[in-house]
This record gives sequence, structure tokens and C-alpha cells, in this order.
Amino acid sequence: MSEIVISVRNLKVGYGDTVILHNINFDVECGDVFVILGGSGSGKSTLLKSMIGLYAPLEGEIWIEGTNLVTAEGEERRDLLRRFGVAYQSGALFGSMTILENVRLPLDELTALPQPLKELAALAKLKLVGLAASVQKMPAELSGGMQKRAAIARAMALDPRILFLDEPSAGLDPVTAADLDLLIKELANRFGITFVVVSHDLASIYSIADRVIMLDSQTKTIAVEGKPAVLRDTATDPHVRRFFRREPDADASRLHL
Repeated sequence: MSEIVISVRNLKVGYGDTVILHNINFDVECGDVFVILGGSGSGKSTLLKSMIGLYAPLEGEIWIEGTNLVTAEGEERRDLLRRFGVAYQSGALFGSMTILENVRLPLDELTALPQPLKELAALAKLKLVGLAASVQKMPAELSGGMQKRAAIARAMALDPRILFLDEPSAGLDPVTAADLDLLIKELANRFGITFVVVSHDLASIYSIADRVIMLDSQTKTIAVEGKPAVLRDTATDPHVRRFFRREPDADASRLHL
């Protein structure tokens, strides 16, 4: 039986009296690429931000490697937050720092390693994502795809078992996006890293996802869960079927010329 590294139970998220999602329950197994998807406004980013501790949920539990993020405090919470890495949609690289300095930053802030070891560790992560030749470049000198790779390298700086990625293929051309998909799968397969990815890019989802959950903005909960190709081929819910097959809504209004 596969190890469960993330377990979300009875989660309700929102702002004040506004509920964005409720009754959210799912598990993520070790080494899986788990994708959170759904239409615009379905709560994908809100769920991700709750899972990484940026938002406090209204109700429920988020268990990560046996610790409940919702109730963890002090050193226990700090230790838990160090056990996973996050790469944001924009990359969030510091423009005044080289790529090597960006990737080394978590090591500078959170470890007491000697400087030469920090440099070696950061360089090793950049080599893993194919950026060994760009270590002294500034973020502005890199393409969008390279910036995404650098963000993943920085998220890996502390050797986490879990990586959270927010829309990794957003803004990339199809070839660059496919290259990034391949990198994600290689990291999962070679190192057993568990990925939780927010995405609405169907091509990427079919390429990388072991399992997905689809959020529904109408019911404000999970509409369906499973393997994306199976859901595409067998879904009986019309909304789910249209989403996975990228089909238009037959009832939507149309412009008549």
C-alpha cells in the first residue's frame, strides 16, 4: 500500500462569512503528481494557499506527513513548513539576485551550513533542472520557462519530499510547457518527490497527473476525483465531460451573425 503524505479532511475555506469551498476530502500518495483543477473561480488557488499555510481554513484538517498544519504552532509549525517547497505561478524570483543566489536563499535563511556547501547544494539543484549554465544570470535574462525551472530549483533547496506548484505551465509556449512537464515527471520518478499542482492546462494535466480532483464553483466542493484520462473517457456528468474533453457548453449563448 502506498504511503499517504497529505490528507485533507472536511476542509472549509473562505473569507469571513464567504465560503469558497467546503467538504473537501482527499489523500495524496507519496511520489504522485496530484493535480487540482477546475474552472475560473472554483477555488483552486485558495485551496493551494490553505495547504501551504498562507490561509487559515474555516474548518477542517490538513495533515502533512503526520502533522496537522491547521493546529501546529511554534517550532512544530516551522519544522512542517520546511518539509515542503513552493513554486509560485510568477516564479517570484528576486530580480536583484542571481539565479544561484535565488536558489541559495532558503539555505541562507534556514540553515547554518558553511557557505561553500550552500553554493554546492544550490548548484546541484540548478543542474537538476537544466540551468547549470545560467547560475550567474539575473532573472530578467532568463526566458519564462527558465524562470519556472529556477523557481522549482529554489523550492527544492531544502530537499523537501513535497513540492507545491501553482500553474507551472501558465504563459509558456507548448514546447516549453512540454519540457517542464517532462522535468516534473522525472523529478517525481527519480527522487520520489510528491507534487501537488494547480493547473487548468489540459495537455499538461494528461501528461503529468497520476490523479486529479476537479473543483466545482457551483457546488463549492470536489466534483470528481480520479485519473484524468479515465475521467475524460467515462465521466457521466456533462460539466465534467465537457471540461476534460474541452467541449463548449451547448446551452451557452452564441453570437449570431
